[in-house]
Amino acid sequence: MGARNLTCDLDGFSAAISSLVGDIPASCTEAANKAVAQSVRKGAKTVQAHAKKGGVHEWSGKYVGGFTSHVTPGVVASGEIGNKAKPGLVHLLEKGHATLTGRRTRAFPHMAPAFEEIQDDFVERMERAVGEALR
Repeated sequence: MGARNLTCDLDGFSAAISSLVGDIPASCTEAANKAVAQSVRKGAKTVQAHAKKGGVHEWSGKYVGGFTSHVTPGVVASGEIGNKAKPGLVHLLEKGHATLTGRRTRAFPHMAPAFEEIQDDFVERMERAVGEALR
């Protein structure tokens, strides 16, 4: 009859898991970074389209054309969409702001609708990328 319990040190356990898993973490990280980059680039274009549609284009073509994306790769990649031409204007237009007279300006929501639209795209890209990396 075999042993009921098997013991090994932590290094042995880690080596056994590594041999079973192989390069899966590295390939998943690469696939996830690629999915994040693709989704963020698409997101910047979507924000730009929503800005044009939402009336922001009346203010400045430079603002609408200034949307860019930036990805910080890593174990957990992160992406940002921002406006290089007028970075402080994004929040003011998205939410509206108080004026000197105490009134509020009209909001031009263009980031939130674009985020809702690209959220599903990101999930689909990530599922596909990780699924392919695990094959």
